[in-house]
This record gives sequence, C-alpha cells and structure tokens, in this order.
Amino acid sequence: MTYAFVQDIASSWDRYQHLRAALTGPPPDGLILHLAGPTDEGFRVIGVWESERAWRQFQRENLQPALAALGAPDPPQPRFRDLNAEHVVFGSARQAGDT
Repeated sequence: MTYAFVQDIASSWDRYQHLRAALTGPPPDGLILHLAGPTDEGFRVIGVWESERAWRQFQRENLQPALAALGAPDPPQPRFRDLNAEHVVFGSARQAGDT
C-alpha cells in the first residue's frame, strides 16, 4: 500500500540543503515523489512512497547516517497516512529550479 506524509521541521532551509547534498546517488528505491520547501517556521517535506517499508529502509540506511554525519539531531517522526489513490492527475512537469 502506498504511504504519504507531510513533515514540518523547525530548522533552516540551509540545513535541508546540506542534508540534500549529503544524500548522493539516484533516487531511492520505492520513492514516488519528494517535495520540500522553506516555511516561516523552517521547512516542510512531503513524501510519497510505494510502501512504509520502503520509507523505513531509506530512513535507516540513508537518512539517519547522513544526519549523523552532519551532526544533526534526528527529525521528528512523520505521521504516515495510507493513500489509496483513486484519482491521479499528471500536469506538465517542471524541473526543480525552473522559474
């Protein structure tokens, strides 16, 4: 079953960018969509994964080691919600950084 989450993190956008740079390589197995952006309180991450298991594997094998290498505390656990996608709309794609 597909899993999605929204996570607000009280940390700077700059810290997110450092973490993003530490996570090198191709997109992780099971990732469907990852969105992130700055907010007034820090930044927000939205993730859509093929399964909770895929997210947990990425978290354990990639995210936690990258956070530890940066000396960052673990972020709060996201709240997962089952996502039964019964309606999907694909818009025209825009690459990150396009204006």
